[in-house]
Amino acid sequence: MNKKKIIAWSLFLFWLSLIFFFSSQNGNDSSELSNGFLKTLENIIHIPLTNDFFSFIIRKSAHFLEYFLLALITCNLVKQYRMLQRKENLYILLFCVFYAFSDEFHQLFVGGRASKALDVFIDSLGSLLGVIVYFLIIKFRESKKL
Repeated sequence: MNKKKIIAWSLFLFWLSLIFFFSSQNGNDSSELSNGFLKTLENIIHIPLTNDFFSFIIRKSAHFLEYFLLALITCNLVKQYRMLQRKENLYILLFCVFYAFSDEFHQLFVGGRASKALDVFIDSLGSLLGVIVYFLIIKFRESKKL
């Protein structure tokens, strides 16, 4: 296996594990992480952010970003083996959506956590944008070669 494939696999497995780790945190730990991020941001921009609205925005943005990056990482992994066509992009998107469903199912068994359809929807949107962005990057690089 070449170096690029090893790196792609390592990043892919690391990212899946990181998503699983975050989902394994109980409700209190997860809230503390989000609130800690908001407090750090408050200290930087000097605007009060620690309230329910901003906590909700941070949590949902984290969902979106996690799955946006998962899609990019998965596209990169698949590209190590074959050119990405529509079919591969669709399979990558379906994989990410399936992982989002499994992630929410997993949270049913974690104290203080719940499974939310809204989170799967946000994860899926992040995944869709990730696949689209990767596709556009590849098309842009190909056009530069011409």
